[in-house]
Amino acid sequence: MKITIKNNEASVLSALGNMGVAFSAPCGGRHVCGKCKVKLVEGQVLGDIDNAGNFLACQGIPLSDLTVELPDEFIIKNEVEVSTVLSPAKRSGVALDIGTTTVSARLIDLDTGAILDTRSELNDQRVFGADVMSRINAARNGKTADLFGLIKRQTQRILSSFRVNEIEQLTVSGNTTMLHLFTNIDPSSMGVLPFTPVFLVERNIAGVEFSLPVGVVKLLPSIDAFIGSDIVAGLVSLDILHGDNNAILIDLGTNGEIALFHDRKLYCCSTSAGPAFEGAEISCGMGSIPGAINKIAWSAEDSRLSFTTIGDAPPIGVCGCGLIDAIAVMLSTGVIDETGAMAAECFTISEGISLINRDVRQFQLAKSAILSGIKILCKNAGVQLSEVSVVFIAGGLGFFIDQRNAVRTGLLPREFLDRIKVCGNLSLKGAVQYLTDSTFLMAAKAIINKSVLLDLAADPAFMDEFAENMLFGERSDF
Repeated sequence: MKITIKNNEASVLSALGNMGVAFSAPCGGRHVCGKCKVKLVEGQVLGDIDNAGNFLACQGIPLSDLTVELPDEFIIKNEVEVSTVLSPAKRSGVALDIGTTTVSARLIDLDTGAILDTRSELNDQRVFGADVMSRINAARNGKTADLFGLIKRQTQRILSSFRVNEIEQLTVSGNTTMLHLFTNIDPSSMGVLPFTPVFLVERNIAGVEFSLPVGVVKLLPSIDAFIGSDIVAGLVSLDILHGDNNAILIDLGTNGEIALFHDRKLYCCSTSAGPAFEGAEISCGMGSIPGAINKIAWSAEDSRLSFTTIGDAPPIGVCGCGLIDAIAVMLSTGVIDETGAMAAECFTISEGISLINRDVRQFQLAKSAILSGIKILCKNAGVQLSEVSVVFIAGGLGFFIDQRNAVRTGLLPREFLDRIKVCGNLSLKGAVQYLTDSTFLMAAKAIINKSVLLDLAADPAFMDEFAENMLFGERSDF
């Protein structure tokens, strides 16, 4: 794909963002990930250009009007994940889950509750970074309108793809930052202490205000700046308040959100795992796109490494699930020890795809954040890890995760192994329920009222746990 860029732009990456091009830049232009590489076709650009004409879009400054070519594997492809179209409905509604990485939608027959169609795409806002804080920083730098424009156009595109004459309602779930950006509200106040959102309550807005072809847009309520409506939706869909005591919900992502139901209260916290699971700051890391290695296994019998890729496409990198598997294999084969130190310079998975010591450290930071959050939350609630009755794992990463490898690498506690239930996209499921269940909002408010927030940054024990959980267990342990 070729793009023409004017010479009045601050950088090629900012030009792509201003043009609404859905180009993946995991670190948001911080010159960290090195993955926004484009090829100069025509014109002059200031920046480091290799012999093939390639340079980083975040570093390239146009010196003239220029034409660049975007690599196919890093253009965000908007594809249908599932499509199960049934007979046309007399009354239609759409549930929308806006994740930091993925945007998913379901077309619902409002009379029967039947799922008519489903769409799932990578979030077009990824040109401004793979994680929430990158998007907040972009908004602080005056890009709120650009971020809003991207998600509005993406929502319009998804809705039009359903090919129905009228959509009565659109229910929207997501983390608190994504909901702010969806409504064109600057989320900058959530990027600095005391992390204050502009709104948390449910909102009903006429679709015409967003130029959307729907009657009314209904935003689900959130709990906190970093405990969003996606978690509320998931807790309602699990009917957590009427389930097992000591049940825990873990949403694995850049902002790991955790909720523990204990003695009629919901203890909640969020812990920043960073963008490692989304591919940023991992040398061969990438999102869950065709060609990403998503499963890795080691056969001790014939000393052979095997892997699969999304869509069975030729391998071009490693996504979050593949990263967890790779670390587990490296531990099992002695490539890394319990400290994370590597016995070799790199661990080769496929030709041109290897993990280096810096990648292992990034994984350690991410997994320690999640594990430490779980332990501190349980400790504050007065619950032993062994007392947790059921562990619900939500989110795209959680849906494909190898549970044993998650425990082997220390992402999840050993005590959770036989109690894990992978739930997939609970946020979307809750948004669907909001369309079809008149009691949903009452249940959501009950969950919010029973929530007890834990600030991990203010807990003196968190950093001790974090340092300890950076280590991997001994190979003989598992």
